Amino acid sequence: MQTEVQTINSYSKKVKVQISTEELQPIEKNLLKKYQKSVQIRGFRKGKAPLNLVKQQYGIMIQQDLIEETIQTYYFEALNRADVKQVSPGKITDIKFENIDSGMVFEMEVETEPEFELKKYKGLRVEKDVIEVTDEMVEDTLQQLRERYATIKEVEEARQNHHVYFDLQELDQGGLPIVGHKYENLHVELGSGKFDKEIEEQLIGVKKGEKRVVRSESAPAPNSPDQQPVINHYEIHVKKIEEKEYPELDDEFVKNLDDDSIENLEQLRERIRENIKRDLEYRTERTFTDRLIDELLKENPFELPPTMIENYINNLVENFLKQNRSQRINEEAVRKEYRPLAIHHLRWHFLKKKIMEAENIQVSDEEVVNHIDSLPVDDKEKARLKNDKQQFNNIREDILERKIIDLLKENAEIIEVYPQKNSGIEAISNEEDTTQ
Repeated sequence: MQTEVQTINSYSKKVKVQISTEELQPIEKNLLKKYQKSVQIRGFRKGKAPLNLVKQQYGIMIQQDLIEETIQTYYFEALNRADVKQVSPGKITDIKFENIDSGMVFEMEVETEPEFELKKYKGLRVEKDVIEVTDEMVEDTLQQLRERYATIKEVEEARQNHHVYFDLQELDQGGLPIVGHKYENLHVELGSGKFDKEIEEQLIGVKKGEKRVVRSESAPAPNSPDQQPVINHYEIHVKKIEEKEYPELDDEFVKNLDDDSIENLEQLRERIRENIKRDLEYRTERTFTDRLIDELLKENPFELPPTMIENYINNLVENFLKQNRSQRINEEAVRKEYRPLAIHHLRWHFLKKKIMEAENIQVSDEEVVNHIDSLPVDDKEKARLKNDKQQFNNIREDILERKIIDLLKENAEIIEVYPQKNSGIEAISNEEDTTQ
């Protein structure tokens, strides 16, 4: 067998494969014996007809089977000999075969891993947010803790900051209910401005069980000849009024947090500050890493095999559909949404391989074992991770990726930027252990 490789583009190759007569003969012989056993030729018992007669009568069928069998036999061997690594099944584009004496030639087009030159991966200019924990962030978190420990009691008359639960019925200009415009079980915190500022003000002083008509103005319709504001009337039926009582922020409050390591309010503030800083450091580092990878992809453009992209998207969509079986999903919309993610992941995958080769970055089995031993899991789980080949290799890949990212960071040109002012509360608002 002889092979000849022609590059079509950065991710496709044409492989020309030439099979000699000597290589075709045993394939033909096996086919002739199969036909001899299965066909019935007049004058001979089944399986006893001469091979030359079998070939004469079934030559066209045997020839077609010979072509298929030869391609199946030599397809992967040809790729190996040509040192072509396919990423999807190739396509046979041409077959030349007249008879066994002249041999056979077939050509196939194969998508391969993309070939590209690694350009810039050191000296990447990337912005990194400067961490700044403000007193405002700490105080906002303290207020959230205070909110968490607040007690609720029902009251008879609504005041500012009280929570009012009610039904609302829209009225026409004559004061009659508008059918279909009744809304039940609504809720508003008076003074919050989250519902309707005008209506909230008119609910001050309302009592439990009371029905009160309120009004609010709205802008006129765009095409209305009368540009006067529209007055809307609503009847509100108050069902419940609640008041939140908040604990005082003092040393006594700290004692109720069930954390013996914190003795007073100042220690609590310091613990919250540390937690916010730790969380901001994590989020900042994650954002910085994302920016670093994006910049690397920008500096190293290359094309991906279309089939590889589609296969990756197929896997993403399949997993998404499995996780959302109870919902009606627009699969095409999901595929469109996931395409950029698939391209991003695949390009990062190949760039990691290039950097690994350029810098001779490796991860030994010993490194993987040491990492597993450092994990906060029991000995049984550690043993499982060490003996599970797939899990072991996944951990190896994770360590390898961290090494590559560390290399990029060490050689990056970091531009420090101050993020916009915000409370920074999102990161710790949902954690019960803000003090830990």
